[in-house]
Amino acid sequence: MPTPPERTPGAAPATVTSPDVGLWPVPTESFWTSLRFLAISRLVLVLLLLTVVVLDNTGQAAGEGFDRREFITIGSAYLAGALVFAASITRLRPWFHMQLIVHVFTDLLALVSLMHAAGGGRSGVGVLMIGAVAGAAVLCVPRMAAFFAALATLLLLGESSLRALQPDGFDAAGLVQAALTGLACFAVAIVVSWLATRLAAQEALAQRRGDDLRSQLAITRLVISESPQGVVLLDEHGGVRTMNRSAQQLLGAAGQAESLQRLARARLAPDREIEVDLGTGKIAHRVRVRHLEPDPGHLAGDSVLVIEDLRQVEERAQQLKLASMGRLSASIAHEIRNPLAAIRHANSLLAEQLETPLARRLGRIVEDNSVRIDRIVEDVLSIARRDRPTPEPLAVGEFLQGVLAELMASGQVDATRIVLAIEAPEPILFDAHQLRQVLVNLLTNALRYAGSGAGAIRIAWRRAADDRLEFIVADDGPGLSPDMLKHAFEPFFTSEARGTGLGLYLAREFCDANGASIRYESRDQDMPYRSAFVIRPRQ
Repeated sequence: MPTPPERTPGAAPATVTSPDVGLWPVPTESFWTSLRFLAISRLVLVLLLLTVVVLDNTGQAAGEGFDRREFITIGSAYLAGALVFAASITRLRPWFHMQLIVHVFTDLLALVSLMHAAGGGRSGVGVLMIGAVAGAAVLCVPRMAAFFAALATLLLLGESSLRALQPDGFDAAGLVQAALTGLACFAVAIVVSWLATRLAAQEALAQRRGDDLRSQLAITRLVISESPQGVVLLDEHGGVRTMNRSAQQLLGAAGQAESLQRLARARLAPDREIEVDLGTGKIAHRVRVRHLEPDPGHLAGDSVLVIEDLRQVEERAQQLKLASMGRLSASIAHEIRNPLAAIRHANSLLAEQLETPLARRLGRIVEDNSVRIDRIVEDVLSIARRDRPTPEPLAVGEFLQGVLAELMASGQVDATRIVLAIEAPEPILFDAHQLRQVLVNLLTNALRYAGSGAGAIRIAWRRAADDRLEFIVADDGPGLSPDMLKHAFEPFFTSEARGTGLGLYLAREFCDANGASIRYESRDQDMPYRSAFVIRPRQ
């Protein structure tokens, strides 16, 4: 007989898809409860029988052939066995089926023995075997219930036949009664087993539905707790049942009770919304409150307040505006490039014919500002394009030499102001075009604020103390102030009149696209390089 798996205490009972597994149903918690009730009812029954016999000293309650001494002896042994069974159910938990077999066999043998001591089938004790068979039928499948009914019938008929073999012991009425009791055992076993099978199936279905409901409730709690909108559940009197994390943050710790009472007093009509000011003074902010009520009969009297921070709504609207402006700016920048190229070409041709110093100075102003506009257009288009990077291993030394050579050829860099320190032999994994643009933007900032002496800017490729590779662009300039650092990587933020405010923003965007990080470090004033941008590539 296979032993069922033991359920861990405190865990949910095993799901029963079918009440029949082999010859035995899977013992869920309800089966153990039924077995305990069966043990208790056995104790009560034996105590009642013994009490009646012991108190009946005259023997008036006993029928013909009643052996009082034998009945008390068998009953006492049955009582001792019932006590052992009741006490051992929990201790023998892994062997449910074995316990059930022993209990039922003991019940049938004890009851037929008590019936024999009480004078046979006419005593009425044999009827109690119907209850024993019914109790067994609740805890087993129909085939085993029929087996127990057959065993009870054989025991009843065997006791009647044994009594009939005695001199003057043949009792036709007792034999008929034993046969009828056996038939009743079969009938009860069939009916109870069928009902138990249906009940087990319904229990399994209810358990599955309960598991589904618990899973849905857990998911619902998770979704509500992580929702950016505040959700507050109110009872019929306006009291707070529960709220999610966003609602707690919106309502605040100090003014939470007052804010909730104000919202509860609003008691909007279903699906209506209002705007409410929460807090006072500098921390006041405006929220939109929507009142929801479930269908009648689901949560009688309860209601839900959905609180939405209007600051987040405005931020999302601002992001949409910025996205639209970005697309518009990219379109305008693209259209500017052709007339700008024509202006620069015409200005270069015109410069060849300029003779006076004033005219040449004006031509240079036109050229310088055309170059500046061209740089702004290129930055805006770089933001709009956001080409997918193709990272590749780049030899840092050779790559830096190439970048510096291009800058020196264009006249933007004095080679003596920059020091290279290649301390790590490993290559860097980065998109070559995007890394070049990041370095050009960082070097442009460094050249603008660093000193004019030799070695004012230091570019290093090294392995840090935590064994991570990092790129450092440092200079001896004054560095960024705390106020400037808050907005350093934001688009269009610049402290330079001729700057575009897109250099650091593009550097961060390109680093993010390549799986790298970029940060600003402020060094001590007595160090040669007081500010630095650190790039940590993907390892």
